Parts: sequence; structure tokens; C-alpha cells
Amino acid sequence: MDWRIVADSSCDLFDLPEECPNVEFATIPFIIRVGHTEYIDDEKISVDTMLTANENHREMAQTACPSPQAFAEEFSKPGNVLAFTISSNLSGSYNSACTAKQMVEEEQPGKRIAVIDTKATGPETVLIIRKACELIKQGLSIDEIEKALIDTAAKTHIIFSLSSYHNLIKAGRVNRLVGLIAGHLGFWGIGVGDDNGEIAMRGKARGPKNMLKVMMEEIGKIGLCGSRVVISHSLNAEMAQQLKERLLAAYPHITVDVIPTRGLDSFYAERHGLIAAF
Repeated sequence: MDWRIVADSSCDLFDLPEECPNVEFATIPFIIRVGHTEYIDDEKISVDTMLTANENHREMAQTACPSPQAFAEEFSKPGNVLAFTISSNLSGSYNSACTAKQMVEEEQPGKRIAVIDTKATGPETVLIIRKACELIKQGLSIDEIEKALIDTAAKTHIIFSLSSYHNLIKAGRVNRLVGLIAGHLGFWGIGVGDDNGEIAMRGKARGPKNMLKVMMEEIGKIGLCGSRVVISHSLNAEMAQQLKERLLAAYPHITVDVIPTRGLDSFYAERHGLIAAF
């Protein structure tokens, strides 16, 4: 049976993990508008250039989610489709994918498409896609896989640490006062994705070393039960590696992968931001 995995560009992936052979993969880019310039979140985007432009632009930049037509183009191709989007409470991408699912299934009777609201972004989507690959190899039906992935999304956690909250404040994603406090005097703000797929602040830390300490403490409070962790970073490979080393020291049984954020997650994490999923 042929399978396709489709994700919006919040997944931070360009290719599938190695454990997912013989499955077609496609990502559909968000668009980030800074002034009169559009940055398409694909392989050609320069995250540094986009962030620099945004940092030098006074007005609020905008993001545009993929259209139903963009999803439908990928959904129409042969095979069962598993689609993954950023949290439906952060973007209209999930609604676009659901509209595309209805369109394509009406045009192609018998076509099977499952759209998964990850309730998260970036590294958590990576973990859920990896789970999808495992289930495909086990030979499960699309209904069984969809149910299992929804369960996986509910049990997977995300934590982030940002040195700047300007874009989240402007977009109304975090309280303005909390964001301003976190962004001054060298403070990092630490937050999590809650059960509704929204952003919840957990604390702040002054300086990178304290930031890593607080992140580790928060991960310990939530509980790291699985064997895999993925860390996405926005132009901050050094701190991502330090977080990886701390995690491996505290939890020797796990594996930790570090990947760079693509355009959308870089836009909201801003320069130096870290996002970890477990």
C-alpha cells in the first residue's frame, strides 16, 4: 500500500527520518511577509535574512498559512495520506487541510486522508511523524494509525525558551507584560504548549546557563517518559547542543536529535530560541 506524509512547514523537516523508507513526503510552506517582502518557507529561505529584516522593521510582520488548494494538490497524489499541521489554536493551517481533505475525497471516492492537529509545532510534529512511520511499517490501517497518532499527540509535550517575545506579543500569543519582562535585562522566558495547543508561560531565567537549568527543571516536572527528544533551534546550535548534553546526562536511555527551525518557527521563536519536544 502506498503512503504519503504531508506537513505544513511548521514541522521543521525537509526530509523524512531514516526509519521511514518508501513513504513519499511533502511539506507545504507558510509565507512570512515583512513589509513588502515575502519569504516563502521552503528550502530556499534564509532564516537569518528573514529575521534581520523583521528585526529592522517597525510594523508587525504577517504570516499566511497554506491554502486548501496547496494541500489538495498534495492530497490528490496516489496513496493514503497522513497530514500534519501546526496547532489549530495557533493557525488556520488545520482548517485548510480539512477543507482540502473534503475536496479531494469528494473528487476521488475511496481516497483516504487523515489530518492530524498536532496541538504543537516543530519538534513535537517530528516525533509524531516518526510515530506515523513506525505504524505504517507495522501494517496498520489508516483508521488505526489516525487514532494512535491522536493519542501520541496528547501524550507528547513541548517546552520552549525564548530571549525575545516581540512577534508573539504582536500576534497576541502571550501576555504583553509577561513578554516585556522576559525580553528585558537578559531574561529568557520559558513556556510550554498546553493541552489545548496554546502557549502557557512557566517562568523566566536570567542568562543562558540559568535558562538551561530552568528548562531541565520544567522537563523534570512534566516527566520525560519516552525514549526520544527532538530540539529545534533558531540559529542557536551551541545552546541546543548544551541542552542535549544535559538531557543525555540526566536521562542516559534517551536519544536526542537537534535540528534547525525552518522559517515559521524561526519567526516566532526569534533569534536564539530553543524548542524541545519529548
